[in-house]
Amino acid sequence: MLANIDPLKTAVRRWTLILGVLQITVGCVVGFIPPTAVEWFRGIVMAHIEFTANGVLMIVLGLLVNELRLGSLALKLWFALLQIGTWTNGAAGVMAAFLGATSPLMPTLSEKFPPPHGMDSPLVTATLMLCGVTILLTLLLTLYGLLRAGKQA
Repeated sequence: MLANIDPLKTAVRRWTLILGVLQITVGCVVGFIPPTAVEWFRGIVMAHIEFTANGVLMIVLGLLVNELRLGSLALKLWFALLQIGTWTNGAAGVMAAFLGATSPLMPTLSEKFPPPHGMDSPLVTATLMLCGVTILLTLLLTLYGLLRAGKQA
């Protein structure tokens, strides 16, 4: 059953690497947004850092795809969760920048650099929560796939 998964693994690996490089590129482009273009520039700084860091995470995980022992459905779920989690992290920063409001989930950043429209944006909070849950599930699936592969070796 798992032997037939090689073409899927190849496609998932390729797209994970491509989208990881794209995410780093988006992070670099976001870094060019001038402070005067947004309500809260710290959101842009956050988005720049998150997109680039999560792009690197995506590339590293993409390099592990051939090592994962996951079924077809689990591998597709892994890919979807990885995409949702990494992209929503930077998206939360972009939203916070343009809305001028942050989330209680970012207390240190908001305290040091208070946003003009408050620290309780439901949109930013929901996006960060989605990010956290999906990245955690991705990492757990990655661990599961690596542990299963190790048992078979």
